[in-house]
Amino acid sequence: MLSWFLDFLHFTLAMLAVCAPQSAIPVFLNLTDGMGRREKAGIARQTGIAVACVLLSAAFFGSTLLDMFGVSLNSFRIAGGILLMSIAFGMMKASEKRHTKEEQAEAENREAIGVMPLAIPVISGPGSISAMVIAMQMDRSWPHVIAVICSGLAVAMVAWLLLRMADKLAAVLGQTGLNIIGRLCGMLLAALAVEFIYTSLKDMFPAWIV
Repeated sequence: MLSWFLDFLHFTLAMLAVCAPQSAIPVFLNLTDGMGRREKAGIARQTGIAVACVLLSAAFFGSTLLDMFGVSLNSFRIAGGILLMSIAFGMMKASEKRHTKEEQAEAENREAIGVMPLAIPVISGPGSISAMVIAMQMDRSWPHVIAVICSGLAVAMVAWLLLRMADKLAAVLGQTGLNIIGRLCGMLLAALAVEFIYTSLKDMFPAWIV
């Protein structure tokens, strides 16, 4: 039981660093400007559900896609680590941006802004999808699988809570506070990326890396 909880806690913290749901707060406030409290709450709930669906879909069907394209886990881990590292550098410079101007302009004219761009790609982007696929491939035991699934649900719940309280958090923390949190998450994300790359290189070239 303790090992399951530690596995869950470790991966949840890692996924929170990868997804960085606090980065969606400025986007959420911008896209919901002028909306009422009930509308904002509905979009926050929509975002949380969409994040859960994306992460769980990656967990359940990611291995099938890897097999379909003939991609090994080590190769995918290295690619995912490089991707996470690039995201981490952007977060540490407080300039990380996961959506384009075209995506935001399109979102302003759509009702499902909780799905696009808030859930995809601001929160559950390529980095988090890669992390879910890698985590599920690393260990197929039931305790680990359940821990990964629960972590995805926990991240979705945290995203929902943060967006639900976005107005209050923005007033208390301000942009500087959000940037500081983003930099801390960026450091954790960079460490996770190094771990992905190191583990894969060690498996692929055991004689080179001890």
